[in-house]
Amino acid sequence: MIGREAEFRRLAGLVDSARRGQGSSVLVSGEAGIGKSLLATAVVEAASSSGFEILSCHGIRGGGAAGFEGLHELLLPLLDRIDALPPRQHTALDVAFGGEGEPADRLITGLAVFGLLEKAAAASPLLVLIEDLHWLDRSTAEIVTFLAARMGVMPALLVATTRADPMYPDQESRFKHHVPLTPLSEEEALILIDRHAPAMAMPQRLRLVAYARGNPLALTEWSADPSWMEGPPSAERSRLPMGKRLEKSFLAEVALLPRATRRALLVAAAGEDASSYEVMEAARNLGLDQRDFTPAESFGLITVTGDTYRFRHPLVASAVYDNADFDARSRVHAQLAAVIVDPARAVQHRAAAVAGWNEDVAAELEEVAVSTGRRGALTEAAATWRRAASLTPVAAERARRTVMAAEAARQAGAPAEAAALLAEAMPIVHDQASLVQFARTELLIATTSTALQGRRGDELVALARTLSDPADRVEILIWAAVRSFLHQDSSAEITAAVADELRRPDLAVTEEQQVLQGIGLALISAADPIASVERALSIFQQQVRDTDATLLNCLAFAVEGTNDLTEAERVWSTEVEIFHRSARTSDETVAFAGRGTVRVTANAIAAGLADSEHALRLSSELGMSVVGALAAANIARARAWRGEHELATSALQTCAELSGLTPFARVAAIASWASAQTAANEHRPDEAVAHLLKSIEHPPIGVWAGGDLADVAVRAGRPEVVHGWLDMATTALASRDSDHLAMLIERSLALLTPGSGAKEHFEQAIRRGQQSTASLDLAKTRLSFGEWLRRERRIMEARDQLSAALHVFESHHAKPLAQRATQELRAAGGGELTLSPPNTLDAGSVLTAQELHIAQLAAEGYTNKQIADRVYLSHRTVGVHLYNAYAKLQINRRSQLAAVLASTLA
Repeated sequence: MIGREAEFRRLAGLVDSARRGQGSSVLVSGEAGIGKSLLATAVVEAASSSGFEILSCHGIRGGGAAGFEGLHELLLPLLDRIDALPPRQHTALDVAFGGEGEPADRLITGLAVFGLLEKAAAASPLLVLIEDLHWLDRSTAEIVTFLAARMGVMPALLVATTRADPMYPDQESRFKHHVPLTPLSEEEALILIDRHAPAMAMPQRLRLVAYARGNPLALTEWSADPSWMEGPPSAERSRLPMGKRLEKSFLAEVALLPRATRRALLVAAAGEDASSYEVMEAARNLGLDQRDFTPAESFGLITVTGDTYRFRHPLVASAVYDNADFDARSRVHAQLAAVIVDPARAVQHRAAAVAGWNEDVAAELEEVAVSTGRRGALTEAAATWRRAASLTPVAAERARRTVMAAEAARQAGAPAEAAALLAEAMPIVHDQASLVQFARTELLIATTSTALQGRRGDELVALARTLSDPADRVEILIWAAVRSFLHQDSSAEITAAVADELRRPDLAVTEEQQVLQGIGLALISAADPIASVERALSIFQQQVRDTDATLLNCLAFAVEGTNDLTEAERVWSTEVEIFHRSARTSDETVAFAGRGTVRVTANAIAAGLADSEHALRLSSELGMSVVGALAAANIARARAWRGEHELATSALQTCAELSGLTPFARVAAIASWASAQTAANEHRPDEAVAHLLKSIEHPPIGVWAGGDLADVAVRAGRPEVVHGWLDMATTALASRDSDHLAMLIERSLALLTPGSGAKEHFEQAIRRGQQSTASLDLAKTRLSFGEWLRRERRIMEARDQLSAALHVFESHHAKPLAQRATQELRAAGGGELTLSPPNTLDAGSVLTAQELHIAQLAAEGYTNKQIADRVYLSHRTVGVHLYNAYAKLQINRRSQLAAVLASTLA
């Protein structure tokens, strides 16, 4: 531990904190040979002697092709406890390890692992060691970084080691602590040399210190063989990274071995993912035997540990492998492929043995890619599809496999990689099936991330006209309608072209195609509303394909376009249930964000906030930036309703960060609406007007946001800006009646009408509002009417309206409007009127959105494990949230929840 005392003390302190229940995670990083493994070993020994259970796995250079190998190694001692997990988490791990069932999103798999660790940590503190994170299979690495952010809730410490090298992903931000290992000082280096080579003369020691640059492995290796430093130092050698310099020194050592031993070392280096039995069998097939490994073992270059060959240092293996020519490596990989039992690993070795195109191996890789994807190891599936494509001689097949690689990358949460693969495939995609899959993947990326914009509507129409299959034509035209609706940037000519194609009588043959045709038309034409929502939902409930998520979203958008927010919420809720039932967490997240939008617009603030907070958390876990931006914008709007300025501003900042340089029109419109509400709360009407005018540029959102425009426009002295929205909203109302929208229109007309003529509009607005469920907008209408009545000196009538408004504002925690109503009541002689009953405890004000969501599910009768499956937490974490909720609500039994929550989510 020379020169690592401070780092060891820091890690030992984290072990001690974990023992006391304050868990954490730490990433130990540094160049090759800097001492990461030695430090990790010392920490493991200290933890083990303190009663910690040790779980570990390690990455292997060139391994991990099938995915989850590292995770299986890590969890092997805990798999007998898997039955304690909630059902979906149990299934997720089963499938990841090769069992039957549908693959789960990585979030569910991560929660399953977290749940197992929680259960194990309840019996004894844990130390989880991940060695060589940079070489770990990517599916396991994603789980590790997922865990790293969550270890604080249990007596456990996660320690991971990784190389500090630009060629590997930078994971530092995912860990609570970071311990970078720097080179030893000259003094420390001399002490280390003295330990290993006490007879070395001082001039040689100083020369070694200069060559080794404080790298412990270099110091120890080269002190045993000073010949590495003979001759004048070369500029070329000094420019080499330390890893390469060490590899060269190891090669010099390997060069002293017999030729057969060098060949045996190559078999072991190429077969690091294989057992010692498989390595030996491959070696025998190459004319080698056990005796050929003996000299390398005597030199200490390789040992047999358990049933695997382990090199003294990973750099020995990489030096041996990288220095061999392709022909030698090819022969070794071919023999390994012949003896390795696992089909996925065998195919990878067969692929490594191939030079140029080889359709047989490409076809085998495709089978592996499909099976790997079925287990949920989508990152590895994408890599395998890509390798298969690179070996494919026929352009059409190469295009198909590249497109499938892009789709796997998209599903793995790597939209930028998926977009790059699509760009690679575009010049050679010609067959109809690949063209449709290309367009499908392209749109799914474009609707959930900022990685690409996708093709314009007219380009998609042109593609549709080339397709012979009616189902494919309908699907592509739907994508054109979706593209036009979401971005709201298509010209009238493009929109008309899409509508004309969708209206063709010979387009839709089956019932499903007719439903899709109706959805597409409803998205781009107010004259073509959805004929039957029930019929559409029945089609989607029969099966859930990859594209159905977007199509269901389009159905919800189309229903929103009819001004029926209640029906739109029902569609989004149906989506939540469909996708939850089929373990499609990403799609479920989109549905939560969509339902949150509708609920906040419909004045169900607490429920909309709970949905949006949930969607933001899940989108962050799943890397869905656009969905996260939408959720954050809705959170800002809900917080603005409540006058929570700092929280609203923070949510808007999150929205901006997630939106990128070109935010989606829908997201930008909702964010502008939230900004307008905040500005209005702070008595900045000019700014509120500017934000609302931006919202109105996106009609699906603007038709509702514009209902707030008249109030601030009149205050800003700009009533004329309201007329454009009034024309748009009146047209929308004429196409489909809505009590809520009618109220907003009548209220706006009242605020713009001078003199006594306003009264009729106010009264009509209240009549329509009373027939809706929009209690807050109705209360705002009463507030505006009360203000008008007071100015008209009709004091008693004003008090009635203002009192009714204040009651609603207080029950919904709409503080800015409650304060405004209170001031008006005082001016009308209402005194210090407060309508909230004394000592009333409101769940919506004392619980976090997540606690409220969990408490609501508990009140509905769900068990902790069932709640864990629904909200994507471990069941122990659910228990903690419920315990906190009980304390805040001043109750002590689950049976009391229903009464306490009765009015909160109304």
